[in-house]
Amino acid sequence: MAIPLALLMVEDSDMDAELVMLCLRRADFEVSMMRVETYEEMQLAMANGVWDVILSDYNLPHFNTNEALALLKESGLDLPFIVVSAELGENAAVALMKAGAHDYVMKDNLARLPPAIKREMSEAAQRRAHRLAVDALRESEERWSFALEGAGYGVSDWNIKTGQVLYSSCWASMHGYDTHEIPATVDGGMDLVHPDELPLVRQALSDYFAGAMPRYHSEHRILCKDGSWKWVIDRGMIVSHDEHGVGTRMICTHVDISERKQAEEELRILNEQLELRVEERTRELRRAMSQIIESEKLASLGVLVAGVSHELNTPIGNMLLAASSLAEKLKEVGALIDSGKMTRSGLLHALDECASVSQLIVRSGGRASELIDSFKRVSVDQTSQRRRQFDVRIAVQDSVNALGGMISRAGVMVDNRIPEELMMDSFPGHLEQIINNLIVNSLTHGFEGREEKHISICAESRDGVIELAYLDNGIGIASALHHKVFEPFYTTRLGQGGSGLGLYIVHNLMQGIFKGTIRLESEVDQGLRLYFIFPAITPRTT
Repeated sequence: MAIPLALLMVEDSDMDAELVMLCLRRADFEVSMMRVETYEEMQLAMANGVWDVILSDYNLPHFNTNEALALLKESGLDLPFIVVSAELGENAAVALMKAGAHDYVMKDNLARLPPAIKREMSEAAQRRAHRLAVDALRESEERWSFALEGAGYGVSDWNIKTGQVLYSSCWASMHGYDTHEIPATVDGGMDLVHPDELPLVRQALSDYFAGAMPRYHSEHRILCKDGSWKWVIDRGMIVSHDEHGVGTRMICTHVDISERKQAEEELRILNEQLELRVEERTRELRRAMSQIIESEKLASLGVLVAGVSHELNTPIGNMLLAASSLAEKLKEVGALIDSGKMTRSGLLHALDECASVSQLIVRSGGRASELIDSFKRVSVDQTSQRRRQFDVRIAVQDSVNALGGMISRAGVMVDNRIPEELMMDSFPGHLEQIINNLIVNSLTHGFEGREEKHISICAESRDGVIELAYLDNGIGIASALHHKVFEPFYTTRLGQGGSGLGLYIVHNLMQGIFKGTIRLESEVDQGLRLYFIFPAITPRTT
């Protein structure tokens, strides 16, 4: 909203006046202006108009700023007076300020003018309000004194020049004293202030007199006649000044706030107790979360056990079948040899069959041994959480092998694109757990209704930092849910085998163990893309 401004301008240049008007209008002032150039014109304008502010050029051909200031002072009006000049030395500016000017602005820096006018108008309004308040206070001193006393407010009236203070009967009786028992001086009141708060009281008075506080305000304890301490709040202001503007009289109210302080103390104690209870509940929650996460780790390991056992069934079953077939064939050959019916061609054919069965046993045993080795590495790493140097590709492949049964039953193809000899000095068990949780999460949530199911894991190393990407071509995650997927217990399969801790554990391990970051990119029907960045050598914690 535009700010109305009645402006009296002492200026002999139409162009300079127009520049000032343009500057003020741009600052949202709605200006009504009268320009004067002589003493008589200004005197007439002040007598017949109501003005908000006076702007004056420093030196006019027939008039100057000092004369304008003298005219303003003679009028008795309290109007902001701001000097606007093209050339004004520092000494001249100081002299003008001493003579009564409120501010000065150079014409080549008119941007300072609007805030200066706003500030001086505000201060002038405060001065007018203050004068009205002082006049009203003076006129009704007895009335408000009785009112304050009746309301239980103590009053102190301080003659600043003499140091004498009159304490009201309510002020004295509030602390069990008679009026004559309190020395009628500032020091007499200060002697009753508690030593812990006395420096604060003195500082508050100093700040108020320095203009740092609009009103004096202090909360402190006062010594009662019976030796107890009572909390009070003092508020006060200077109500009269001498001809130099120095305060001569200060009135303060004095209110008992002991009950409020007691309530605050009780509330403080209650809050401390509440904080202790919250800390205890937080510790319990952390312990519970740790137990849940450990259970989730064991559950993850259980999934590996189930997957490996299922995968082992096939090669072991093949080995048993082949071994029994080999035993029967050897028994048949032995019988033919004992009966003398074994021919050379028959023996060669039997040997070929035994060799084929033996190769099947060897292949099945190798597959079983590979699965067992992968499971051993994964299980040892995840249970011991030991640190060592390891090949990232091998660690990831061990996790894929251990989950082979679950992966094959889900009809998912997992492509390990991590290059060989990509080494880390860290905790392979935690990395394997991250891969396990990601794959299980994709199998559980990511491929519903999909025919082609593909997971790709790739990584590269740059300047000691590993960038690992996990991607699937599943149903994806809506962007509105991205902020929730790493929260504990958030799952879309509640009651259907989903714990909601898989990605939460991934997030905690990546940040807490590997000191890395995760970035999620995904949209509905656009698959899942997770990007991990972490140091190849995990920082050691002390």
